[in-house]
Order: sequence, then structure tokens, then C-alpha cells
Amino acid sequence: MTEDLCLHEVFSRQADETPDAVAVVDERESLTYRELDERSTRLATVLGRYRQEPGSRIGLYLRRGAGQVVAILAVLKAGCAYVPFDPDYPRDRIRYMAADAAVDLVVADQDTGSVLPEAQVVGVDEEVWPGEEPGSTLSDTAPSTPDTPAYVIYTSGSSGSPKGVVVTHRNVTALLGACDQVFDLRGDDVWALFHSYCFDFSVWELWGALSHGASVAVPSADVARSPEATLDFLVEHEVTVLNQVPSVFRYLSRAAEPGTTVPALRYVIFGGEPVDAGSVHDWRRNHGGDTEFVAMYGITETTVFAMYRRLPAGSAERDLGIGVPLPGNEIVVLDEHDRPVGPGVIGELHQAGPQLADGYLKRPELTAARYPVLDFDGRPRRFYRSGDLASVRPDGTLDYAGRVDDQVKINGFRIEIGEIEHVLSGTDGVLDLVVVPTTSRIGEQTLVAFYSPRPGVATDGLPGRIAAHGRTVLPAFMIPSRFVPMDFLPLTPSGKADKRTLAEQVR
Repeated sequence: MTEDLCLHEVFSRQADETPDAVAVVDERESLTYRELDERSTRLATVLGRYRQEPGSRIGLYLRRGAGQVVAILAVLKAGCAYVPFDPDYPRDRIRYMAADAAVDLVVADQDTGSVLPEAQVVGVDEEVWPGEEPGSTLSDTAPSTPDTPAYVIYTSGSSGSPKGVVVTHRNVTALLGACDQVFDLRGDDVWALFHSYCFDFSVWELWGALSHGASVAVPSADVARSPEATLDFLVEHEVTVLNQVPSVFRYLSRAAEPGTTVPALRYVIFGGEPVDAGSVHDWRRNHGGDTEFVAMYGITETTVFAMYRRLPAGSAERDLGIGVPLPGNEIVVLDEHDRPVGPGVIGELHQAGPQLADGYLKRPELTAARYPVLDFDGRPRRFYRSGDLASVRPDGTLDYAGRVDDQVKINGFRIEIGEIEHVLSGTDGVLDLVVVPTTSRIGEQTLVAFYSPRPGVATDGLPGRIAAHGRTVLPAFMIPSRFVPMDFLPLTPSGKADKRTLAEQVR
């Protein structure tokens, strides 16, 4: 993978090499590399008539499917950056993001009038686009370079307002080049495009496939929400590369009957949160196969992945190791004075290298604070200050230790929620567990643990066992005052436990 090409140039080169290979398939249609190239070029020429400045931002308001892939490629070919909007997001959130990104042109597959009434809309499914002229070429579009922004993805902000992260073509090709040294990716692979295009996991799913001439299979939203339907989808489409948030994979592993196989599956790649190796162990025990499991650590602000850890058979079930840096990336753990810490000492994880995004859209002060230039060894360079706590093992691998800002004060003690979750999740019989801080009617802050049991485990007495297990490691003030059983924990669109929804249930 070369970092001297734009993403759409990487795709076009692949389309020239394998024009008749299937590029993308959904429940409605299938497109070869040639068809996807031609269709996205046609749409790009139309978009180019609206936008002539490299890096201009164009919104996408699309449901899951091949149309998303067409639109993403078209925006990039037009020299612009795409800003994805999930039609299921609240209207006010979409309006905020569109205004913040100055989006007034949107590619859509449905009516946007009630959500973005001021925007110009280009339909992604048009047979002939308004103003399209036969023989149009990409010379009609704005030029772009590897340093041109490719997309802006919004992440939650501590202030309550989402913030846009600006990622360039070069950032993504650097990611792909690094991952090529970790994974054996092939042109005959089939990738499941499982995640929302508002979650940057999708960037890896899409470009990991297209950069190698592989196929992208897009499940419908209903399929993606159902573990049973997802299993059927994996078998039907002979998926070889599956990317999963560990919380979702737990349910997928639980849904599969012992002896069920997904014979084509070569890789399960985890991201988004610490992996539960216990669910990997359960999958191997119940389903066998030669699937390789790899846990990735990453941040939107540093282009999807930064570290990796292979999970061989026999991996410890409650190991929070996040592995070693991807090739080309530098990871250091620093104290509050920006000095490297020793082995076993917890500090804040910092990352340097070619995957660092441009920064936050229209937030120069925040960008400067989170992307400082640091010099602790005579080599000043730009870092991303992650907000994640970690420690370094003697062998150089890293352990995750929670968030800098995931702290609450209970009875005057400042504690890490992640530490409590890590300990309590180690209780026998617990499949998934999260801890949510809540405030009582008299203003007292308390902790509530929401958990789902492993299949076949009786819930009677389980809260007591969780608390007892916690007391073997944690002080009394870190033991939740309530334990709430649930069949499934609610998840956010990105597949993480939805703590906001859980907190509302106990108010």
C-alpha cells in the first residue's frame, strides 16, 4: 500500500486489475469493480459541478447498502470529504453536525426535507443525474492529493456536543499499509461491512476489502441487529473477514448452537473496546475451525487502529492487554508531566505517526491541546493525547487501564469505572457487565452494575457472587450498591454498551 495515492486512486487501480470481480453486494444488488467504478465516476462528475474546492464537505444521508459505497467513492473522486449522517440519528443531532461541518449538499436515498431542509440533494439511485452529460470525466472535478481530507466523522464530546474529526487520504492509506504487515489479506476474501458508516470501524471494513480486490457484503440493519441472522449471513455469503465490537460478538457467540460452523471465516477482528477472550474461548470450544482472532486498539483521531494483539488458543480469559503498535506507529505512556513511565506504572497513552488525523473540525484550541508537539527525548514530534490510561509490561506490550475522564467520586474517593468493570466481569457465570454511576434523590452518587449471565447460568445468587468476587480485590466503596440482570445490554450504534440508556432506567 502506497501513501502517495488517494483512496479513490487505490480503488481505480484495483478496478483496472480485476474489473469483473464482485466489489459490493447487498440484499438488493451486486456491483462489480467495473460497475462500481463507472457508477461512482458518473456521480462524482455531478457532484463536481457543485463543489470545486478540494476538501469541500458533502453529506451522506443513506441507509445500509451498495449505495453508501457508490456515494463514498463519488465524493472522494470529486475531491471532497464525506460527512456521514445516520438516518436513525435524532434530527437535532444531524442538524447540528450538518451546520458544524457547513454541509449544504447531501447525497441521499430518501427524503431529507424534514431533517436538512436547506440542503441541496442529489439522489444516489438516479438512472440519469440532473445535469449529467455523456462522456464526463474526473477532469471536471476538484483535484485532490493524499493530504486532502477524505472524511469527517463525529465523536461524542465531553461538552455534550459532538466534534468532527478530519481524516485525510494519507491517514487511511498509512493504516492499510500497516495492517498489510499484520494480516494476510487476499483478493478472494469476502468482508462483512457490518458497522454504520458513522463509526470509523467501517472505514477499515470498506477499504481493507477494496484495496485488495476483495468483495464487500453489506447486511441489512435488521440482520446486523440479530445475532442469529448475522450467523446465517456469514454462512450464506461465505464471509472470510468479520470485524466486531466485543460486546456484539459475545451475543453472536452465545446465539450459535454448539457445532455450528462458519467454514469460510478466516479472521475475526475486534475493535472499539477491550476484548473478552472468554467469548473467543467459547467460540473455539463450540464451533472449532481455523479462524484467527485479533484484538485491535484504536481511536477515531488516529485513524481506526493503532495497536494489535493476536489471541491464540489458550489466551487468558480476562486479559486486558492491548498488544503492540502497528508498524509505523509509535505508542508511549506518559505521566502528568509528559514524561515516560516505567514498566507497570499507569499513565496516559500517546500516539505518534502517519495515522494522526488533521485534528478537530473548526476547533483549533482543542486540536492543539489533544495533538501537542512533545519533546521528551530530543526529538520533538506531534502526538495524540488519547485520554486512555495504560501501563507497559516488561515485554513491551501494553495493558489498558480505563479512561482519564472515566472517573467518579464516591464518598470522597475518586475511582475508575473501568477498573470496577474489569474486576466484576471476572466473576464465573458473567457474560457481560457494565457499571453506571447514578445520583440518588438526595444527591448521593452510587454505582449500579448491569449484567447478563452466561447461557445456562441461573441468576439466583449471582449478584451476591459478583459482589463477593469484587470484595476480594476492591475496597467496599467500589462495590456497586445495586445489581440489575438483563438478557442483553443495550448497545449504541457503534456497538458499545449504551450507558446513557442504562442510567435512565435507574433514575
